[in-house]
Amino acid sequence: MSTAYSTALRAALSLLLLGSLIVQVAIPVNAKSAGEVFPEIEPLTMPYAILAIAAIVGVQVGLIATWRLASMVSKDRIFDKSALKWVDLILVALIGTTALAAAVFVHLVFIVQVGGPPALLGLGGAVALGVSLLLLLAVMRGLLVQAIDYRSELAGVV
Repeated sequence: MSTAYSTALRAALSLLLLGSLIVQVAIPVNAKSAGEVFPEIEPLTMPYAILAIAAIVGVQVGLIATWRLASMVSKDRIFDKSALKWVDLILVALIGTTALAAAVFVHLVFIVQVGGPPALLGLGGAVALGVSLLLLLAVMRGLLVQAIDYRSELAGVV
């Protein structure tokens, strides 16, 4: 990976991490004001805020693991078995974040019965996005495993 791409990726990851930290700080404040504006959902605001912060932690874990993978690419070490642990960490974080989002929407739509069709669409969107990203990442992980095997086989021949 060229230095320009690596620098641009790290800058983008830094901005995403900074933005996610800002959002984490803003969530409780916005949750409190939403509870004041809509008193019928006031008991849900803090538990949902905590779950939203936890979901953002999952995203942050994925961003940090991506940073580590980018570092491995720039050092030409991506085809090492140690790269798989970072990909696996992204997979686990994505599973957790998707499960949290789905649980919140299921609770909101089917248990509390608030939110109506937009919340149901949110459930479908969260699950579709999460599953799509998981499948894509699983395929990419499989390709990385094959590349690692090919590289070690080639090193044994040379």
